[in-house]
Amino acid sequence: MNLRTFSACAISLGMSCTQLIAGTFAFVDVTVVPMDSERTVAGQTVIVKGDRIVEIAPSARVNIPEDAERIEATGKFLIPGLAEMHGHNPAAGSPPELFENVFFLFVSNGVTTVRSMLGFPGQLEWREKAKRGEIIAPTLHLAGPSFTGSGPTATTSVEQAVERVKAQKAEGWDLLKVHPGLKLEVYEAMAKTAREVGIEFSGHIPADVGLVRAIDLGQRTVDHLDGYIEYLNAQDTPIDRGKLDEIVRKTRDTGTWVIPTMVLWETIIGAANPNEMEAFPELKYMPGQMVQNWKTSYRRKLIAPDFNAARARQTAANRKVLLKALSDGGAKIIFGTDAPQQYSVPGFSIHRELRAMKDAGMSNFQILQSATKNVGDYYQAVDKFGQVATGHRADLLLLSGNPLDDLGQIAKRAGVMVRGRWIPEAEIQARLDKIAEASAK
Repeated sequence: MNLRTFSACAISLGMSCTQLIAGTFAFVDVTVVPMDSERTVAGQTVIVKGDRIVEIAPSARVNIPEDAERIEATGKFLIPGLAEMHGHNPAAGSPPELFENVFFLFVSNGVTTVRSMLGFPGQLEWREKAKRGEIIAPTLHLAGPSFTGSGPTATTSVEQAVERVKAQKAEGWDLLKVHPGLKLEVYEAMAKTAREVGIEFSGHIPADVGLVRAIDLGQRTVDHLDGYIEYLNAQDTPIDRGKLDEIVRKTRDTGTWVIPTMVLWETIIGAANPNEMEAFPELKYMPGQMVQNWKTSYRRKLIAPDFNAARARQTAANRKVLLKALSDGGAKIIFGTDAPQQYSVPGFSIHRELRAMKDAGMSNFQILQSATKNVGDYYQAVDKFGQVATGHRADLLLLSGNPLDDLGQIAKRAGVMVRGRWIPEAEIQARLDKIAEASAK
C-alpha cells in the first residue's frame, strides 16, 4: 500500500486501511437479487476478486478460496449497488473534508455510481482519486461546467459553444451539462459539435429549444422531467392524455432517457411541506449553515408574492401522472435525486425518492431496476455493472430483507461493497457518527 492510500483511509476517513483495498471476498449462503429480471436466487455463494464478481453458484458447489474473507450472509439479500444519475459534488471552494464526507454519505447508503452534473476546476482530480482507491467514493462520471444562457459563464454565441464543447472533451469531462437559457442556435451548435467530437449532452431543456427539438437533436437524458409539463401545458390543469401519449411514444422511440428527481422537484416548485423537511434526521450530516440556508430559502419561496400553492400542487400531481405514463409506455428511466441540494442529502435522499416513484405507480422492481440494471445499460460502453452477475463490477449492497417485497429494506444494510472494497455496517455507522459530530460544530 502506498503512503497516499494509507493517509486517505487512516487519517482523513478514520477507517482501517483494509477497506480501501479490493481483495477476495465470499458472500456465503446469500439470496441473490440479480436485477436482470424480477427474481431471487437463494442459497448462493458469491465470490469477489479485485473489483469483479468472479463466481456465483449454489453454496454446496463453491470452493471458497483460502485467502477469501467470508461474509456470512444466511437470511440476507445481495443486490447491485445503486446509482445517483443526477448528483453533485460540493460547491467550488469547499474544503476537502466536505468532498470526502459527501462521497461517503453516498456510499454509506449503497450508492456506488454517481453522475455529477456541474463541473468546476479540481473535480477531475477527485474522480481519479476515487478510481485509484485513495478515498471511499462512488465511481464518478462528471459533467463539465454548464452550458447556460445567463451569468458570468454564459454561452451566448455559436462560436463560444463550439469552442467550449471541444475544450471540455479535451479536458476529459464525461459529458456536457445543459442549463436553462441557451438560445436555439447556440444549443444546435453545441449538439452538432458534441456529436462530432463524441461527447454526450444532458440536463435541462432550455425554453428556446423545447423538449421535442432537444430530443431530436440527441440530448441523451432529460433530467427532472424538465420540459414535459411545459410541452403538455399542464402547470395549472390536468394533463391531456392524447398529447401525453404522443410525447411518451417519442421518448421511447428515440431512446431518450429520463431522470425524474420527483422529491427534489416538489421542493423546487414549492409543493413540499417545510415542517416535514426540516425534521429530516439526515440533515445532521450536512454543514449547519448549509441546512440553515435551505430552510431560509424555502420559507421565502412560500411567501413570495408570485408563489401559487395550487399551481405547485397541480404540477406535482401531473408529474406523477407523467412518470407513470413514461414507465408504462416503455421509456428508459434512470434514478436520480439531485443530491446534495435543498433537503436532498447525499445517499439518504434515495429512500424518499424510492417511495415517491412508488407513489407514482411504478413497481418495486421497475424502481430498483432504474437504479441498477438500467444504469448499467446506460454505461455499457464504459464498464460492466448494475447486476449481480459474473464479470460485473463488484458494487454490492447486502440487505436484511428482500427489497422486491419492501423498498424500505434498502435502508436496512449489513454492509456495502464499492469496486470490491467491503465496508460493514458497523464501520459505516462509526463514520456517519463522525460526520454528524463534525457537522454540528
